[in-house]
Amino acid sequence: MRLLILVAGFFLAFSLPNAYADDVSEGRNLFITRCLGCHAFACNKIGPRLAGLIGRTVGTVEDYGFYSQGLKDADFVWADKSLDTFFTDPGKIFPKSVMARNGKIEDATQRRQIIAFLRTEDPTVNICPQK
Repeated sequence: MRLLILVAGFFLAFSLPNAYADDVSEGRNLFITRCLGCHAFACNKIGPRLAGLIGRTVGTVEDYGFYSQGLKDADFVWADKSLDTFFTDPGKIFPKSVMARNGKIEDATQRRQIIAFLRTEDPTVNICPQK
């Protein structure tokens, strides 16, 4: 029994970092195809910039002026669980937000992957409008 626990622990210790790396890689691809048109980490676009998203209170990017009233009035912080809930059905939480129309991600694996990628704040996907 001890050997089985030891082997299982060894397997988990070495497979979890790879699984997380796979999530980040797939999340990057999903972000590029689903999110990059409206979001970047370094700048506001149609949607607010995502730098510092994890741990930030909803609707508080100061120089972004297009939050719906629901997002402005929200009183919670973006974290893995709140992002997962939001991505499941943004319109259920914030019916008048732009994300309500085109932000729904039904696949739980894809939500997990995008959230893993958002944690990286990868600067290589910062396609920002020229000023």
